[in-house]
Amino acid sequence: MNFNVVLPVYNGGEKIERTLSSILSQSSVIASEDTVKCILVDGASTDDTVERARSFNDPRIKIISEPDQSIYDALAKGLDDTTHDVTCYLSAGELFDKSAFEIVSHVFQTYPEAAWLTGRAVERNADLHITNSKLPRPFHRNLIDCGMYGTRLAAIQQESTFWRSDLTQHFDLERLKTMKLAGDYYLWRCLSQHHELYVVNAHLGSFTSEPGQLSQAIRGAYRKELRSIRRHPKLTERFRALILRQLEKRIYPSKSAKRIISFDHQSHSWKLNR
Repeated sequence: MNFNVVLPVYNGGEKIERTLSSILSQSSVIASEDTVKCILVDGASTDDTVERARSFNDPRIKIISEPDQSIYDALAKGLDDTTHDVTCYLSAGELFDKSAFEIVSHVFQTYPEAAWLTGRAVERNADLHITNSKLPRPFHRNLIDCGMYGTRLAAIQQESTFWRSDLTQHFDLERLKTMKLAGDYYLWRCLSQHHELYVVNAHLGSFTSEPGQLSQAIRGAYRKELRSIRRHPKLTERFRALILRQLEKRIYPSKSAKRIISFDHQSHSWKLNR
């Protein structure tokens, strides 16, 4: 399968090399089982971001460098340039596990009903040490639509989320350009209105927690923008989210739950629980 990875970046020179390396060094790409197109959308950086990306001298890296209004303005430009088969995006400094594409490709080819998927919620610290890895509970489309994930429930981890490229048609890219903080939620809401989200019990990508991140710049600003995008939740949906929140805290999700895909060691394959 062909993977489109959009990389919106501004002054990410210190981080962009490790992100590009984690993409180009994917096991299935090295084995020529999958291909990749990196679309780096640079907001006219004043550091050496573009020079570092060009230093790879790799035709699989397409560079667009021009002023933009926000990370989601850049993301929209990149998404408009994607092709088949799979699409995802990463911020500068974030990493994929070396087998991420191999697993995603296998799942998408084996289970046509899976239109988009996410992996374990994996966190790193500023030293890139993995500090947490959590299997998400099955996601509910209506609770994504009304914004419960990211407010009352744990957010869908963007770095671990992939979708079939034809689903990009569901996004209003002009609207995405206007987002400042919660553009990821906007994408998830659009996808949830058409398809269930599947969970793969595997490390696909990771989020690095470090000082100065955009989502931490203004306390509560992410949730405020999310609430301006979501469908207003019903009382029953709020109540259900409260129950699921308590389950998240107290009970580890079952690997046999619906829409969770786990590796079966007996058959040596990834198995979907329907």
